[in-house]
Amino acid sequence: MKPVAIFFILCCIAVLLVDGRQKGRRRGGNGKSRGGLKVKVDAHGNMLTRQMELMFRQHNYELSLRPTGKGDRPTHVELALMIESITDISEKNMDLTFTLCMHETWQDRRLQFVGENSNQSVVLPSRLIDKLWVPDLYIVGSKSSFTHKTTVDNVVLRIFTDGTILYSLKITTTVACQMSLYNFPLDMENCTLSFQSLGYSSNELTLHWSSREDSQNLFMDERLVKNMPKFQLLHHQFHSWNVSMLAMDGFVPMTRCSLSVSFELKRYLLSVFFQSYFPAMAMVLLAGLGMWVDPKSVPARVALGVTSVLTISTIIAGLKSSLPKVSYLTAMDIYLWACFLFVFSTVLEYCVLNYMMTKAGSEKSQVASTAMSLRSCWYRTAGRDPSSLDGYFRVGYLITFLVFNVAYWSYYVIATQHELVSTEQ
Repeated sequence: MKPVAIFFILCCIAVLLVDGRQKGRRRGGNGKSRGGLKVKVDAHGNMLTRQMELMFRQHNYELSLRPTGKGDRPTHVELALMIESITDISEKNMDLTFTLCMHETWQDRRLQFVGENSNQSVVLPSRLIDKLWVPDLYIVGSKSSFTHKTTVDNVVLRIFTDGTILYSLKITTTVACQMSLYNFPLDMENCTLSFQSLGYSSNELTLHWSSREDSQNLFMDERLVKNMPKFQLLHHQFHSWNVSMLAMDGFVPMTRCSLSVSFELKRYLLSVFFQSYFPAMAMVLLAGLGMWVDPKSVPARVALGVTSVLTISTIIAGLKSSLPKVSYLTAMDIYLWACFLFVFSTVLEYCVLNYMMTKAGSEKSQVASTAMSLRSCWYRTAGRDPSSLDGYFRVGYLITFLVFNVAYWSYYVIATQHELVSTEQ
């Protein structure tokens, strides 16, 4: 029995040794040795993907170092934009919202690989982008931003054989826009979308607009921009300059590259006119028509005057609630408060008329009186009744309101046209 047991044990050991050698050969066939270290590579990829996988698995890429050219030159980054829409232009919050695609291009020689031709490229999934260096661009004045994630993260990085990288992402951002509302609602606003590097100076990273930016359209669909509900886009312009950053405690002042696109927006007047100007005009005319009511009908005249004052006050309060609280009067404020004064003047006029009629009636009853007031003498000398004050006032009321409208609209239309010409120049 002992020789049989020993033979069985030796057979088992031989089988295990043969199986181990076969597994080692299979592992060696799918790996590459570099520096004595064997790395397993996916057998189902092609030559390009295997090179990328080998680079990531060997951890020979330093994420904290920016790509540099010969002589430690600054990294050259080109930026191109494709704006899908401009929405939510708010005067109250003084901001607007962009939905756009950013396309950044630079060269990183550390990512060069061998391909059949120079046009070959590899697209990396979003989970691998965090392992590569990308420019730290941010949007100046952005209140909130987010990257779209439907149906996957809208972030793509494409690497070409010479190390050129095309980094694309789709974002929605709300950007502050400091508006000047002196001529509101006949105003034109200039809003800017600016990009800067967060940590690199102009000696380390330079920003430039893409060479194709002037030839291609900035907007993906112009109809989404041209048909904005409140504004008309007149034109846009690209800018590039260096921004000086002030010195902080222990740090030297630096300059950073900045790229921006300015948008000239003109407000549509028609919708605002029927929401604010037309009701105010109607209240002024309605209060003026009240002067044709018999002065002796006190309840009717008082009710009409008070109702007109309350209505114009409600219109002013409602419109001011949708606008920012600025320290100056806008063009619409001037018009609405002028209409308020016109309406309020009809109430004051009737108060004076009612007092004069009451005074004249009491003076007629005093037959034995020898003294008369100066006002009563003037009316008797002129042969006029106090109620004729309505006739003079309503003529002056309507003419004054007409002159005010001519002067108001002439001034602000001319001012708007002058501003439009100056911006185009």
